[in-house]
Amino acid sequence: MKQVVRLFQNSYHVFLSDKVAVILTFIIPLVLMALFGSIFGGSSSGPQGIPFAVLNQSNSPVVRLIAASFDTMKAFQIVKSFKDSTGKEVAFDTSSIKEFVRNGKVSAAVFFPPDAYTDTSVGLTLKFYYDPKNEIETEVIQGLLRQTIYSQIPSIMVQSGFRQTERYLGTKSGRAFNTGIKSLLGQYFKIDTSIFSNPSRLMLQRQNGDTSKFSSNFFDKLIRVEQQQLVGQEFRNPWATRSVGGWAMTFLLFTLTASSSSLFDERKSGVMLRLLASPVSRVHILWSKYLFNMSLGIIQLLFMFTAGWMMFQIDVFSNFFNLLLVIVAASVACTSFGMLLAAFAQTRQQAQGLGTLLILSMSAIGGAWFPTSFMPPTIQFFSKLTFVYWSMDGFLQVLWRGLGTSAIALNVGILFGIGALLNVVSVWQFRRGRIFD
Repeated sequence: MKQVVRLFQNSYHVFLSDKVAVILTFIIPLVLMALFGSIFGGSSSGPQGIPFAVLNQSNSPVVRLIAASFDTMKAFQIVKSFKDSTGKEVAFDTSSIKEFVRNGKVSAAVFFPPDAYTDTSVGLTLKFYYDPKNEIETEVIQGLLRQTIYSQIPSIMVQSGFRQTERYLGTKSGRAFNTGIKSLLGQYFKIDTSIFSNPSRLMLQRQNGDTSKFSSNFFDKLIRVEQQQLVGQEFRNPWATRSVGGWAMTFLLFTLTASSSSLFDERKSGVMLRLLASPVSRVHILWSKYLFNMSLGIIQLLFMFTAGWMMFQIDVFSNFFNLLLVIVAASVACTSFGMLLAAFAQTRQQAQGLGTLLILSMSAIGGAWFPTSFMPPTIQFFSKLTFVYWSMDGFLQVLWRGLGTSAIALNVGILFGIGALLNVVSVWQFRRGRIFD
């Protein structure tokens, strides 16, 4: 029995001395659990800071209440104006608000036309413009829009009832009856009775056509939402077009991290010493490894996107030049990350364990798996510090929106900047480290 206990204790000693095993067993699950918990059930009560444009051209009190309610929602970052080419603040119109959605500056927009709610309108009418760059985020936006609008249904129904009362009782008697009802409602239910102004007959009817609606139930008689998708209608496989960048970045990081860690194998096998004994310097070794990894990253990304084109009909060729720019910039940043891990780790196992932790964390908060808007504000801030975020955004700009070089200039510049910074730190650490010894 003593031998069993000793072997049992020795197994834990070996396990605890293996830092990679400890990281993979405890640290990585803990980090991912904290991330998913904060997103789907922790301190965050839902999505926050989703860019959402609002244009209200109606003077109806009911519409003003609905439009004002958006301002109080943490889920939305409300945008009502923009700066033109001269830097002047300009209010949205029906054309500019659509352009904001198409260019990805806001995720969706709602437009209340002048006749959104009038005596002759078909209940409450509004238009919803959206860019389904992420299906989960779009569904959440639509759900919040429903909730906000439906919260005003009691007011709409009461107003409709007042109009019907005047119709059946006559103008004079109907107004007297409505005045009494409004007084009671305001006294006991704390309802703003100003929304019941100008009561008259409310015509409830449906509009025939191809306009899509949130639902086909009773509420459609009171509220009609005309939805218009402004981006991605022509794609055969929208889901794959949106997701291929996330797949590619996650696999690329694992590939380049493993490739960079091969420096430890070369040192252990003696290849490194034989190279240094020849007319080859440490700088030559680092540059050759860096160029190899960068070219491997470019080839892998091109392979992934080509496979997406073959299997899911993703359009990668109509905007291929700009896609190639993002691919090169992303490969530079990922290669620099792999070299940084190799520079600071003491063994290949350390580099792989730390790399797994950082890769999964950056993929999670960088938008490769789910929308960053579902994360708490603090994590959203840190997500913009990762090259996964800027790579994903660049791929969406190119593949999903088909935008040009000027639209991805910021993404490419930041990715090259991150790569340059990580390279400087890596070279400094390689010079003072012992990987070549």
